[in-house]
Amino acid sequence: MLKTETHLLLPLWPNSFLSYSYSAMFTGKPKREFVRTCNFYVLKKKRYCRMLVRPGLNYCGQHLVEEPDADKSYQRKRIPCPLDPKHSCFEDNVEHHVLKCNARELTDLPYMKRNINQRADMEEEPTKTPLSNLSDQELLAFIAKVEKIHQDHVGTIEESVLSHSALDEEMKTPGYGLSVIRHLGQNSSLLGHLEQCGLLDTKSKPTCYVEFGAGRGQLTHWLTEAVTDTKKAMFVLVDRGSQRYKFDAKLKYREELSLCRIRVDIQHLDLSNIEGIESYSHIVGVGKHLCGGATDLTLYCLSKLRDPAVSGLAFALCCHHRCTWTSYVGINFLQECGFSPEEFYTLTSLTSWATCNSRDVGSKEEKEVSGEKELLSNADMEGNHKDKQTVENRYTRLNLSAQYREEVGRKAKQILDYGRVKFLQDCGFRSRLVQYVTKDMTLENIALVAEA
Repeated sequence: MLKTETHLLLPLWPNSFLSYSYSAMFTGKPKREFVRTCNFYVLKKKRYCRMLVRPGLNYCGQHLVEEPDADKSYQRKRIPCPLDPKHSCFEDNVEHHVLKCNARELTDLPYMKRNINQRADMEEEPTKTPLSNLSDQELLAFIAKVEKIHQDHVGTIEESVLSHSALDEEMKTPGYGLSVIRHLGQNSSLLGHLEQCGLLDTKSKPTCYVEFGAGRGQLTHWLTEAVTDTKKAMFVLVDRGSQRYKFDAKLKYREELSLCRIRVDIQHLDLSNIEGIESYSHIVGVGKHLCGGATDLTLYCLSKLRDPAVSGLAFALCCHHRCTWTSYVGINFLQECGFSPEEFYTLTSLTSWATCNSRDVGSKEEKEVSGEKELLSNADMEGNHKDKQTVENRYTRLNLSAQYREEVGRKAKQILDYGRVKFLQDCGFRSRLVQYVTKDMTLENIALVAEA
């Protein structure tokens, strides 16, 4: 007699499932098995965790740290990992765990030299002053300073939205949402700029491409489709974290590709010691999401290469509020413009206005103190104990509309970016800033492009 079996999971509120196993045989009764799942509510997914729990417990191994009675003597207590609090480990096993934890810092790697990409003339970290601590006169004077320096040095940044044929068919795929189309459009434009600079011609110029802050490696995936000869190219993906669902997991099965992924902080990366890179006469750096100081560490890293030499680069720039005094490459430019070390973090704070001011505040809203309705920059709120209504009233009193603050924030970003342009020019590159995608696609639409 043919026997088939199916399982159904029926949810029981809030954290358990009743599992029924139905046999197709006419004899016997359905097998019932009660299975408990984790009590932890995942806010991002708006549901309870579905991992199974051991008998007598309410949480799975990952979320056992949330157990109110975790200190009971009959239980092994779990604590946040000291290296990465995003996961937990057993308290009595923490010494062994840190030796094998994926978040541990590896120091015995040939391409790792501690702090090799830190600025040589590093000074003492200046004091960070929140914008809310500036008087009205100081704030208005600093905004006027930003306006003048932007007008004198940066000016209007050219809009240059390009594309590459390698992504044409993919972007026509039906069913893709706006987020997917946005990422594809950004990748296509970056590849278009590389092609415009002649940096994709591997047939005549064997090239090693290094993607910094690679994440899942989507940009490298499309690079392999865009170069003229993959057999004469090497692809290196650099990221300090371990990613899931990597694009290069499939690329490694293509025998003609020379590809490697390294996990290291860019601050400690010595590119010249990566195995195989010496076989290529040209190096090209790329990146689509290098937050703040990571861009500056990357520029230092590339500027130190002499043999083989760097032929060019293309980086999408973002997260200027995360720039740091100890890593920023354009310090000389800022000092020439009259910015003091103490004003550096005031400038980075202003950059948040470019992306955090999505609306203006009318007279009605000024009378309300509603956390859900206020969109203020992180820089304004850091260390600020005044309520949001007071801050908004200040902007209204000073006639600083949301639209004007956004414009000032973008100019502050572009001043920081222009400092990077000047650094590359001092290193012998022909560098420029471009609007590589439209502002409608992303507010972070500036790219740094350079060629030797």
